[in-house]
Amino acid sequence: MKLSPENLKQREKFLTPELVRSLQDQQTENDVFTTNSPDHPKAFRTAACEVVSAEKTVFEIVLFWGTDERSEQKEIKVETIKKDGKWLIDKIIN
Repeated sequence: MKLSPENLKQREKFLTPELVRSLQDQQTENDVFTTNSPDHPKAFRTAACEVVSAEKTVFEIVLFWGTDERSEQKEIKVETIKKDGKWLIDKIIN
């Protein structure tokens, strides 16, 4: 997904204000929400969830690419925090 102001606005309700601010000035073809590259995964699944505290969890997400020529997977971590009663994505570690 190309990161544009419109795309970021559509996802803003799922992200912390700090993450939104850090992404606002980026205009890129890279998928900043998964691999930070233009090579977008074909599928994903949640592999694990670690409860760090009552206000913070870390999800391990497995990304998949599959074609006739390629079969690959990669793990990323997504840190979420509870803010004003809502769980929001605060950090993506890829």
